[in-house]
Amino acid sequence: MKPRVNAVVVAMLSLGVLISSVRPALAQQTNSVSDVAAPKKKLFIFSGGSPFDLIVALDKHFRTRLVQILTLPEMLTRAEVPKLRVAAEDPRDVLNLYNRLQNPALGQWHYEYENASLNSAPTNMNVLTLVPDKSVIANKIERNGIKVKAVALAGVPEPQWESLAKDINDARSYGAEAVAEKGGSDAFSGSVHFQKESKVLIISGSENYVEMVDSLVTAHRMNAELEMKAAAKPPPPAQNP
Repeated sequence: MKPRVNAVVVAMLSLGVLISSVRPALAQQTNSVSDVAAPKKKLFIFSGGSPFDLIVALDKHFRTRLVQILTLPEMLTRAEVPKLRVAAEDPRDVLNLYNRLQNPALGQWHYEYENASLNSAPTNMNVLTLVPDKSVIANKIERNGIKVKAVALAGVPEPQWESLAKDINDARSYGAEAVAEKGGSDAFSGSVHFQKESKVLIISGSENYVEMVDSLVTAHRMNAELEMKAAAKPPPPAQNP
């Protein structure tokens, strides 16, 4: 009878060792599954306000520094952003929801992340700008009587562009003074931008300003042509004493 009792005892001990070894493995497997579970998104709540208020709220919620690289056009600074409530892992989720509203009065957010990859959440942005809708820009230009014109700078040497810019500013001042003396408004408001790569001058402003700048470009071009012809003209023959 003793050999049989010993065999039963050994079998029970072996079964206990087997169960004890399986339990840690199951526990380890359960822990690994919970570790890879997707983290729960935090709820971002915005009570409404301007686009700037929205970015400030994002910085506070996600502990980012978006305000430092924010570019906000003047025409959208007072846009009314509605209340938002969205589960988000990072600011990208909120900005995408904003863009899906497709509201021309709000514009569209354009952004770019630094150190972004497919397998990890981005740390911060290096570009964040709110781009106004084209229809809004067109309506504002038409409402304010602003015109935009591109003038070729061909024939005006680049070293003379600085002189051209000075003449434009002087002519604008003279025109504004003349209008003010007659009790009129500033009909010579506008600005210019020199495109060095394409050699084009972009003019934006009132109709009087655009015409004034266009005439100055023509004058500088004609002067440059006359100077080139004078330089190419052979000198008169020397007279014999």
